[in-house]
Amino acid sequence: MAKIGINGFGRLGRQLLKIAIEKCKKKCATDVSRVLMVNDPNVKPDCFGYLLKNDSLYGKSHMEIVEMGSCLMIDSQRVEITSESKIEKIPWQKCKVDYVIDTTGQNQNCNKASAFLTEGIKKVIVTGCSNVPIFIVGINHACFDVNMKTVSAASPSLNAVMPVLRVLHENFQIQQAMVTEIQPLTNSDKILDDAYGATSCRSSRSSLTSFSPTQSSSGQEFVNRVMPELEGKTASAAIKIPIPCIGAIDVTAKFGKEAPYEVIKDKFKEASQGYLKNILKYSEENLVSTDIIGDPHSCVFDAKAGVALSKCMVKVFAWYDSEMGFANRIYDLTNYMSSRESCPK
Repeated sequence: MAKIGINGFGRLGRQLLKIAIEKCKKKCATDVSRVLMVNDPNVKPDCFGYLLKNDSLYGKSHMEIVEMGSCLMIDSQRVEITSESKIEKIPWQKCKVDYVIDTTGQNQNCNKASAFLTEGIKKVIVTGCSNVPIFIVGINHACFDVNMKTVSAASPSLNAVMPVLRVLHENFQIQQAMVTEIQPLTNSDKILDDAYGATSCRSSRSSLTSFSPTQSSSGQEFVNRVMPELEGKTASAAIKIPIPCIGAIDVTAKFGKEAPYEVIKDKFKEASQGYLKNILKYSEENLVSTDIIGDPHSCVFDAKAGVALSKCMVKVFAWYDSEMGFANRIYDLTNYMSSRESCPK
């Protein structure tokens, strides 16, 4: 399987590393992809282990983490750490890395992603939506071509919304759908008002004291690329809220046939137990955002939060952990791509 190098040791990179370590503990090391190296020029060497051990949201890790100079021993698994700022100089071959996963979100276009394709690197997986082919596990991952060198795992919200759209469209034929993303805080959001690095006037404002409209990452272009059959049928908007990690998806859809809400719930439950198992979770609990912390699914369908607006129109609601859910899908995509290389047919 893949020998992974992670570029970026922010929140997403750390969750991805933890997931890979846990998977390797549970299965034979030859059956799952393993992380061999982490690179981040913005993290001091003595902070790699500290940040992996201590998490203000998920709590203290139960893993045994030992710092050994230029490497970490994590539950007896060795991970090399480097702090190289120039992509082309990252010493991946020191550990014979063949898959690079860039979790920074800063190298999502094709030119930047291709810079990782140094000697020995077979594939590059980036995060974020751009001109790189997008693959979402459970939706279009089977369309991956082994000849592709750079791909994108998209974004947390696109991974969350696509399972919802798939269930609705395959069962009830979406005619029109409006997606509203409720996006959690990220490290790029401003704590206090500050124009430096802001992409818009609204994004220059304090994210802790208000919520505001923001850019959607599940725009029509990207939905169409993942599910071409929805072309021209969806639109999206987004709201940034002052809560870390947990987001939500609100979808209002009009169908080409009658869709009683009880039947819709049944279809989501079936999907969660079948073709979207481990990707979509079905819940009839009275959920609030903190209940979703640490959930590994791409989204959690909230059966009690939806409502039928008419015989052919419905509003549905789903939660997602923007770090844990997304990191799990990145790891799943890596395993799938690696398995396809081993058995291309």
